[in-house]
Amino acid sequence: MASVGISIDRVAQARQHLQSCELCEHRCGVDRLAGERGPCRAGVEARVFRHRVECGEELELVPSHLLYLSGCDLRCGFCIAGQNAFDPRRGEPLTPEMFRAALAWGRQQDARNVQWVGGEPTIHLPAILDVLRACDDLPPIVWKSDFHGTPEAFDLLAGIVDVYVADFKFGNDQCARRIARIDNYVSILLRNLEIAAGQADLIVRHLLLPGHFECCFVPLVQALRERLPDVKFSLRSGYLPRWLASRYPELVDPLSTAESVRAFEYAEQSGLRLIV
Repeated sequence: MASVGISIDRVAQARQHLQSCELCEHRCGVDRLAGERGPCRAGVEARVFRHRVECGEELELVPSHLLYLSGCDLRCGFCIAGQNAFDPRRGEPLTPEMFRAALAWGRQQDARNVQWVGGEPTIHLPAILDVLRACDDLPPIVWKSDFHGTPEAFDLLAGIVDVYVADFKFGNDQCARRIARIDNYVSILLRNLEIAAGQADLIVRHLLLPGHFECCFVPLVQALRERLPDVKFSLRSGYLPRWLASRYPELVDPLSTAESVRAFEYAEQSGLRLIV
């Protein structure tokens, strides 16, 4: 899909969000061209604070060339990227020249794909589509996202993304509000998962959080069983307390082995399609 040309019209549609932004479900409507800033604090320019080829992703993706964009629409207290994720001024400007050079370097490292991550790439869709359109012979495109985007944003990605990697963080709205400062989380995530599943290959990834088995993990698994029973489910047990995790009593320590074993056993018994 990534090799399909991106039309000028699609880029123009994405740029309209710079004047009245509705790329994520905050739907703040700010005029980024005029210097207004919404909850993500992003402006017109997208910046890459790191890019590298990694082998820690799902096996079907590695080696994957990850481009990390600064700025995010969520405020997860345990974010591993910390300030880089939340300050959109960090990093090198994303330009066609920068992206072409990064692609060439990634190919030299035998990367199988380009993966857009963050922060959150969805808030930078206009800039990403711009650089993709300016490059020929694109590798497969992987979109790693918090999936708090709008249907309008997913429409802009249709036919361009080869694989979606959805970060399904919480299994209930209360935990999402307390830890990530977001409302109506679960319904938005499930809606967007169904949209993405109809567009491209979809991997749902969940990072196990200490103390969140009953409140988050169990309802999350149940929701996937009901709505997307055949989806690829990637379960991660590498939680470490980072960023502002100390503000949340249950998140101050790493995930225990017992919690991890319990979760994997539950996921296997659920019948979900577990991948590694």
